Amino acid sequence: MALYRVKQFVWAAGSYFKKIDTEFINKYLDEDEKKLFSRLNHNEKHHSIRVCKEALDICKNKKTSLDTNRIAKAALLHDVGKGEFGLNIVEKSTLVLLNSLTKGKIKKYDNIKQIDIYYNHAQKGADILKEFKSYDQEFLDSIRYHHSNKKISNELLDVIRESDNKN
Repeated sequence: MALYRVKQFVWAAGSYFKKIDTEFINKYLDEDEKKLFSRLNHNEKHHSIRVCKEALDICKNKKTSLDTNRIAKAALLHDVGKGEFGLNIVEKSTLVLLNSLTKGKIKKYDNIKQIDIYYNHAQKGADILKEFKSYDQEFLDSIRYHHSNKKISNELLDVIRESDNKN
């Protein structure tokens, strides 16, 4: 796991946006969704694109009945709750380490903005998307619970969790 975290750090440090990334986002998100997506810092945008590509591969390989556009949209938007207050690469790395060292006990300090975003971005993202009134409960749950261990029967959530965990 530690080696994987180093890999994530390198991905984040070396990420920058290219024309192909913009084209990929334009393929799946409407104008309002692109505005939400644009609030993410560049590291989170790249993470979301990797999650999206992985989710599409998972569905292709498992031959699920999920709609490709729906999968891509959920994957690209799964972390929009982080757009409220973006964590830079050092803050995020520090929080990942502190979370591991404290076995999650750092969560009780969610009055600190960085900790609040780290732990509560999924709920915040679902709340933001709920305001659009264009997403069904399954979609919102795939955003809300993508970091939760809660057992929910939701194929879209399963794909988002799996692809997020790989990226």
